[in-house]
Amino acid sequence: MDNPASISSRIDVLQALRESKQQVRKELKASKANIKYKVQGIISPAKTVKKNTTRISQIVSNGLAIYEGIRLGMSIISAFRSLFGRRRYRH
Repeated sequence: MDNPASISSRIDVLQALRESKQQVRKELKASKANIKYKVQGIISPAKTVKKNTTRISQIVSNGLAIYEGIRLGMSIISAFRSLFGRRRYRH
């Protein structure tokens, strides 16, 4: 049979394991929150700078991007028209 000393030592070991498990869960939760915070910091967009020169350069950059997009679109349309459109067939 089991003596009372071995039973109490088992209970102490189980209690120690439970406490250790709880401690590991707390550390894991803290680590997960830390990783989530760091990933959000990496993925999030940069903070906007409120200097006038930066705003002006952003406006110019956006304007040039729009111009390039329109120019590219027009060249694609003219290429399609030259390939497929405006053909007149003689009957």
